[in-house]
Amino acid sequence: MRRLVAFYVEENNATMPHSALRGQTPDEMYFGTGEDVPTRLAEGKAEARRRRREENRRARCSVCA
Repeated sequence: MRRLVAFYVEENNATMPHSALRGQTPDEMYFGTGEDVPTRLAEGKAEARRRRREENRRARCSVCA
């Protein structure tokens, strides 16, 4: 049981991002090493949206062609 609890605590603090921390892990928040995480997430989201829009514009149905 101790091994499993230790594993969960380590995963929770160092690996799993938390939405309440704007995508940062608790360790990144505590140690101040994840300041750029919210910016990178926002940039990635904007890029994914741009690519999705481009792909949707390229895909035309037979009715519209």
